[in-house]
Amino acid sequence: MRLKKNNIILILLITSSIFLSSFLWNKIIIPYNHNGIIGEYLVNQHHSLNDFFRYLYFVLTPLIVFLIFKILIEKKKINFLYLNLSNFEIPKNDSKLFIVNLLIIFLLLLEFLSISFPINEIDIFHEGQKLSGAYKSLLDGSLWSGSFITTGIINEILGTKFFWKILSHESIGSMRFLQLFYVLFFKISLILLIYEIVKKSFFALNLKIIYFLLISLISFFLIDYNLNSGDSFSYRDIPIIIFLIIFFKYLNNINRIYFPLIFLGFISVITFFWSIERALIINFLTIFSCIYLFLNKKYDNIFLIIISIIFFWLLSYFYLKIEFSFFLENTLLIFKNISYVFGIIHPTPFSDMSHSSRATKSLLLIILSILISFNFLFSKKKKYSGYFKVVIITLSFVGFCSYISALGRSDGGHIKETTGILFILFSLFIVNNFINYIDKLSLNKYFKSNLFLFINSSLLIFFLLIINININNILEYPKRLKQFVYLSDSSFLTIEQNKFVKRIEPLIKNYNCLQLFTYDSALPYLLRKPNCSRYYVIYSLGSPKEQNYLIKEMQNTKLVIYTGQTDLWGYPPKKKLPLVDNFINLNFQKNIKILSWEIKFR
Repeated sequence: MRLKKNNIILILLITSSIFLSSFLWNKIIIPYNHNGIIGEYLVNQHHSLNDFFRYLYFVLTPLIVFLIFKILIEKKKINFLYLNLSNFEIPKNDSKLFIVNLLIIFLLLLEFLSISFPINEIDIFHEGQKLSGAYKSLLDGSLWSGSFITTGIINEILGTKFFWKILSHESIGSMRFLQLFYVLFFKISLILLIYEIVKKSFFALNLKIIYFLLISLISFFLIDYNLNSGDSFSYRDIPIIIFLIIFFKYLNNINRIYFPLIFLGFISVITFFWSIERALIINFLTIFSCIYLFLNKKYDNIFLIIISIIFFWLLSYFYLKIEFSFFLENTLLIFKNISYVFGIIHPTPFSDMSHSSRATKSLLLIILSILISFNFLFSKKKKYSGYFKVVIITLSFVGFCSYISALGRSDGGHIKETTGILFILFSLFIVNNFINYIDKLSLNKYFKSNLFLFINSSLLIFFLLIINININNILEYPKRLKQFVYLSDSSFLTIEQNKFVKRIEPLIKNYNCLQLFTYDSALPYLLRKPNCSRYYVIYSLGSPKEQNYLIKEMQNTKLVIYTGQTDLWGYPPKKKLPLVDNFINLNFQKNIKILSWEIKFR
């Protein structure tokens, strides 16, 4: 009874602390520092670190209450023994589970070959990021020196450019196919991560298969091939999943092979070129991993990770040469200004603000995951293996770090993208408890064996039902793919966009480049004219310093596309970039209006 009473008291204290933190959310205020960037933060005099410190306070307050209660009231001591690698038992690998893993991956491949290719209208802003920069790089070989990168050079330029070079053909269809391939790669990586976790569990084989199939089934609903839908995962999380696969594989390697740790250093570096915000998470995770190895006195392993990081940074420096300087400048500007440029203030939990409901649910899941992880520190029960506890703690840490990326732009889609790892965590935890329960049922051995076989068979059948496998699409895949990647750009444009392209082409054929002052970032690609400056995604600009950079690079520009279709997405360029607008109006006198676009000539 005493234990139950303590649990009730603890739950009430934690709940009270959460509501108190919510009440004090808007009381945490850092004075606004005016940096000249026009956006929501300026209008509301909101410092970019406000949401970060509010997040820390909201999440950590229940944890502090929990720790105080456990240590001071219940007089419990923290137990780090289960973190010791030397205490990890090594379960045997089951070939049947491996075969089931291959079967699921095979089904994923069939699903990929069955999908219909998306021929919806182009997203002239977001898809333009992956088209115009890649086109310019294809022409002159430039990277950061030719295009200001918002997310990552691989995601915005190199991936599309590489695929175009393979095909010797540039198209919107090939760019979209690459995005679909990224989703496939992510799905397979996620299944491999689940397999790596489940195969180290100590359940009997049939139960392991049930465990694996259930978690894999849940993962199917976390991301799909609809590139316009908001999923619980983004394919940009690929480096995080690969990092976790390598780290978990290392933890339970019977020979303690060091080689995989080299790849952790590689991932911590290459992710900066893939996605800048994911690189932050990866490097936090690298520090987390080193701390864990330090607790296990694996100093040589930590040294290996650090040396590999240094090596791959030096390799990047010598390989990229002058582009490395542009990379550093670009990345530092993104870290410094992007929240002010893109910023949407995070909603107060439990309020009626837009997206508050989704944000509150995500924050509560993060708090719960952290409390479960720290509860392991006080538990002496052997219900969970040491390896499983480390997995849950690691995933909890990733979930906590991932949400930081939603603090800079706190709309529903970006918040939702941070929840995938939490769904995997809770799925692993809940299903683990469920399997423990059914494993301990007092059933006839023969009946239990047949019951598990029936569950596994049912789950496999359910997989076949939810995966859309189209035999005709599979058989005709090479033909369909060729048609898709060679589909003309006009097939992806609206009637108005097609009319604009046809009308403006004769007017600009003698110009070497054009400069955008519109958010329609796909126009340089669609018109087959490179942007005159690095700044083709001008939505990413804001500070006076960056505006002056753009003005400097526009000195020899003869043509500016001054307005477009997406300029009301946020603050319009004229209002957001007043220095550039003033320069254009002083130096570009001739105007032409074509449908939704205004063009200015020097």
